Amino acid sequence: MVSLNLTQLASRQIRQAAVGNSGVRRIAISATNTQNKEDGGILSVYNAVEKFGRSLMSFAFARIKDFLSLDWGKLFQQISGGVMYLLNFNINISDTEIDEKIKQAEIALAGAKGSLAGQSLGFAICGVVPAATVAVFNEPLGLYMMKELGEEAADEIAGSLATLVSLQIQQSARKTMFQLFKNNRALCRTAALGVANLLVKVGYLTQESVDKANKDRNKPWSIASAHEESIDSIQDPEDKAYAENFWDEFGEACIEAGYIVANSADSYFAMQKMANQAQFGSEKVIEIQPIRNADDEDE
Repeated sequence: MVSLNLTQLASRQIRQAAVGNSGVRRIAISATNTQNKEDGGILSVYNAVEKFGRSLMSFAFARIKDFLSLDWGKLFQQISGGVMYLLNFNINISDTEIDEKIKQAEIALAGAKGSLAGQSLGFAICGVVPAATVAVFNEPLGLYMMKELGEEAADEIAGSLATLVSLQIQQSARKTMFQLFKNNRALCRTAALGVANLLVKVGYLTQESVDKANKDRNKPWSIASAHEESIDSIQDPEDKAYAENFWDEFGEACIEAGYIVANSADSYFAMQKMANQAQFGSEKVIEIQPIRNADDEDE
């Protein structure tokens, strides 16, 4: 008769060493939990950074949208600014001076681009990266830092971005105007002098100041400078003081009245919109989609 001592088998001895006297296999899950915690922390940081970027871009685009939105006040501001620019525009400007002005505008635009890039990189390296690093070890603290940083960065970067867009629009508009003036200099001069002759009839300019634009084409001449020369040419002190104060107050009152009218229109339309929302509620978009399988269901 053959008997086997199972406890002496090599497989039983290996199992004994692995599971001990209980004979039950146990799997440690501490490493898995640690890994899950690390993965969860990294995922939270990633989500926080992604949320920070989305909120930043959303706020920035909202500022640009507000800047580009057109209302009566902004429209009058653009019109009055354009009129003042044309009144001070030198119609005897040379092509070299035009090229120099375009170059200066491009330099200013490049400076605005550099400011935006440096500001964005500074917030990213010196703000987002440290906050994300802190979040790996202390997630609540890191997320709180990210929130505070996001609000400040959104305001600063959005303002710089709106300034850049404004400069880009102004630079493009002035460059187009300068190119048109260079290519149609004679036509533009004729139009400017035609406007100047009309201003002579209303007393804003003198005929001598307008004739000077044709005689001295190598010297700067603008409607605003011609107006100052017209005032200075008045010999009588009382008439000179009357004319000077009349046109100064006329211009200021005209601009102020224009802003009042434009802002009143904006306020009126805003109140009308609020009244409609109070009565009918805010506007909502209802999308109606046909059920293409309706016939099938009826069958």
